[in-house]
Amino acid sequence: MDRNFSFWNSTGVALEFQEPSPYYGEYLTIFRNSYGSIHGYLSLIVCMFGITANVLNIIVLTRKNMVSPTNAILTGLAVADMLVMFSYLPFTFHNYIRTDLSEKEKFSYGWAIFTLFHAHFTVVNHTISIWLTVTVAIWRFMAVSFPASSANLCSMPRAKCAIIATYVTCAIFCIPVYITFTVSKFKGNDGDVMYRVDFSKIAQRHDKLLEKINFWLFSVITKLVPCVALTALSLGLIRVLYEANLRRQRLKNRAESDRSHDRTTRMLLAVLLLFLLTEFPAGLLALLSGILGTDFFNNVYLNFGETMDALALINSAINFIIYCSMSRQFRDTFAFLFLPKCSKTPELTPVAEPSRTVATTCV
Repeated sequence: MDRNFSFWNSTGVALEFQEPSPYYGEYLTIFRNSYGSIHGYLSLIVCMFGITANVLNIIVLTRKNMVSPTNAILTGLAVADMLVMFSYLPFTFHNYIRTDLSEKEKFSYGWAIFTLFHAHFTVVNHTISIWLTVTVAIWRFMAVSFPASSANLCSMPRAKCAIIATYVTCAIFCIPVYITFTVSKFKGNDGDVMYRVDFSKIAQRHDKLLEKINFWLFSVITKLVPCVALTALSLGLIRVLYEANLRRQRLKNRAESDRSHDRTTRMLLAVLLLFLLTEFPAGLLALLSGILGTDFFNNVYLNFGETMDALALINSAINFIIYCSMSRQFRDTFAFLFLPKCSKTPELTPVAEPSRTVATTCV
């Protein structure tokens, strides 16, 4: 995965790792080695669950009774998360589970090419996932803050344009990554020629200018800026929910559409908070690496590389559980499609067709 390129060190990237000493590096190295023994199996399980869960998300969210602008963006988010985990499966199997591989097999030319593709592919899709999450937050904030004009502001054509624009823009935005890394040769312990992902000659020019730009763009800005934006939007949504609770105390007979509106906001708020919990630590460590320099990067950041990968994978996999636990409409549609014997309304086609007002706003 991208995760600020933390994993590339373990797959042959030429990153110098000095003897740990500052920032308790020796203890963090012990932690990394201990966790590394289970990272491959944990990642494999999370990826297999996440791929299945995101396929189910896509199937459920695209049913006729579930069609809405918000759900369209969530579908685009599920596709990006699923692609990240599809790429991570062979990567983790080769680098963490296949411990019987010889050095020459592990660093073969074919796997170096795959690692380069994997790195670029996951950078793009994870960046897409990040900004679609921000888009969902903006979408929801507009819907609850400007309900009178939300139908026009948050329409389905605009949602589709936002999804397409995010996919295209992120692919273009990641061009610095494409030219920063390349496959290079090196000699192993037995003198055999092997291959690894390394910084390109272009990245090394002008006192490693492109390398530094790449680090700040993707390790700091694409992590911290969305986190700051989501924090502000989440606080805004919490304020809206608080005000809605005050109104509920004054008006006991609330409309069903209002209750659905609040449930949807709470569910999306849970998605945003999960994103912050899993992505903010990586952005913070990257920022500290940029400020404190090589010692912090080598002794702290790199030692948490696999941990940050695991957190990001969990974030990509767990939305299905949030939807099921917090959205009755999602649960009913899922049960109608996959558990008809357990469904309370198996005769419905589609499931409990909601009113037009609810359908345009809720998951």
